[in-house]
Amino acid sequence: MRALPLVWLNLPMLVLFAVFVGSVNPQMAASQPKLPSWSDRTEKPSESEEDKNLPCSNSSNKCVGRLTELAIANSNKLQQTSDRITAIERRLAVTEDRIDYTSKKKWTNYITTNPVDIIQNLFGGGGMQRDNLAIANLEIRTADLLAAKAELERQQEAEKLKLEDEVLHLLLDYEAANRKHELLSSQLETLEQQREVVRIAYKYGRGSTSQILGMENRRDRLTEQLTNLSIDKDESVRKLLHLIGQKSAE
Repeated sequence: MRALPLVWLNLPMLVLFAVFVGSVNPQMAASQPKLPSWSDRTEKPSESEEDKNLPCSNSSNKCVGRLTELAIANSNKLQQTSDRITAIERRLAVTEDRIDYTSKKKWTNYITTNPVDIIQNLFGGGGMQRDNLAIANLEIRTADLLAAKAELERQQEAEKLKLEDEVLHLLLDYEAANRKHELLSSQLETLEQQREVVRIAYKYGRGSTSQILGMENRRDRLTEQLTNLSIDKDESVRKLLHLIGQKSAE
């Protein structure tokens, strides 16, 4: 009887194939050498539990936005920048009050019985000059504070964009590793089914030891690739959890 190609066989056909071959040549099974050891079912590398701690784990705008908000809220750098902006705003408020007070009290320079002071004030000298200089210095200080605040706000927005970009790239890396993991897991499952075909065929005098060994080598390579992908996925998740301030699974 001519052997069927492996790609044509499935599990229902296996049963019929084994029964038929066994009935034709039952003595052949006993004469075949023992198969190389291989577990009946290869366990797939289990997925990490860490991704369950993430609120979401896809690259949709909604998920990226949610994780970015959490990363922003957890950022020490952004918190320090926000504190500095708040401090500047308080100093601006004090400076504006001083400018307003100095501007309003300028008229008191005219309340004097000294004719020299009156003349000086009329021509912008004396107490009037001092108040004008004080106001000018306060306005310069205000401009410096506003410039410092604007620079901090620029840095703040740049850091937010940086965090958003980091979140997006980590999610894309996670999705890519997950897709590859699913593909290789499917290949490993198919290999298990093919191995079962070869095992039964070998038992009844079909196939060869080299086929079994070849499948073992392929199985080892797939398992190693799956392990590496699991490590990549876990690393992306750990980085995301660190960004949003969540603890990794123990």
